Amino acid sequence: MKLFALALAPVLLAFPAFAADLPMVEDADASGAYSLAELQTVWKDLTEDNFMAIDTNADGSVDATELQTAWDNGVLKPVEG
Repeated sequence: MKLFALALAPVLLAFPAFAADLPMVEDADASGAYSLAELQTVWKDLTEDNFMAIDTNADGSVDATELQTAWDNGVLKPVEG
């Protein structure tokens, strides 16, 4: 048992202790991407400037990859409640 715990320790230490999952965002218009208004349902204080920074391909919406990148880089923070 001790050997198993020692073998598992590096794997567990590789992950942040308080990593939070990306909150669910509703794609209300079923476009496959998120508008500023859709993201503001989760992140109430998200500004248009922040949205434009997350929208790295500047197409006017945030796709799943852009959203995950913003989350992973700490641009979007966990919400309370």
